[in-house]
Amino acid sequence: MGGYLGDNIFVLISGYFLVSSSGLTLRKILNIWSRVFFYSVVFWVLFYNFGSAPIGIKKTIKSFMPLLFNQNWFATCWLMMYLIHPYINTLLKNLSRDEYIKMLLITGLCVSVIPIFTKTDYCGNLGRFIFLYCIAGFFRLHAPDFGSKKFIWLGIAGIILNFLVVIVFDYLGLIVTKFADNATYFYKINSPTTVLIATSFLIGFRSLNINYSRVINTIASAAFGVYLIHGNIFMDPFLWCDVFKNASFQDSNYLIIYSIGVVIFVYVVCTVIELLRSKVFKIITRGYVS
Repeated sequence: MGGYLGDNIFVLISGYFLVSSSGLTLRKILNIWSRVFFYSVVFWVLFYNFGSAPIGIKKTIKSFMPLLFNQNWFATCWLMMYLIHPYINTLLKNLSRDEYIKMLLITGLCVSVIPIFTKTDYCGNLGRFIFLYCIAGFFRLHAPDFGSKKFIWLGIAGIILNFLVVIVFDYLGLIVTKFADNATYFYKINSPTTVLIATSFLIGFRSLNINYSRVINTIASAAFGVYLIHGNIFMDPFLWCDVFKNASFQDSNYLIIYSIGVVIFVYVVCTVIELLRSKVFKIITRGYVS
């Protein structure tokens, strides 16, 4: 729970800066593609040679063409959004403030509100990414001074509220099964609460006066790599089922402590791996290694 919130924040930050960008750059496209391809192929090689389960031809093809076959849905959608963002920018910059607001309201209804009642996905992941992109673009283009750090607390309050909703729905589910079946609905990537919480954090943090930090930027630069490593189709079941055996702790008194410890450990190790990969790639591309 909460993972989709991070996805939304990542897309909002991307939109906030890309809406003022000059256009596509081959370097950024290759940067995304090379990281996705590298980890996909490396883990295929490792699990093909050392894994306990056989790897079929379908997974082999998908591993060597991960973006084409949407093996990393977030990476695929982000790259597609990046490829079309110059055209999105043309539209957004030619809308008046009132037209922009109307467009956001209509899109928000289709992406986030109506699906609550219909259980129908009208827009898909790319449509949701574009919606988030437009939200961030609005605050960059039409509300550059709007917001304060109070929005951070509003976002935190939203996270707590979402968590309490899960508890209440679980409790009500003892009486009406429908509540239990939808206990985590508001954690979905397109739920109104997830979108509002993510937007609150964007507005709140941009109003903070934070000095440049090399440490923060270095760790942040590895975040995408962390996702590609632990979210890989081979690593995902291996980590959580074989290595850490998460399910065996579901009734343990140490569940919360164990979960937090595992998350921190995985994030730190994956960050180190990604920073090492980045360093090696930089050396190779600069011609220091033939």
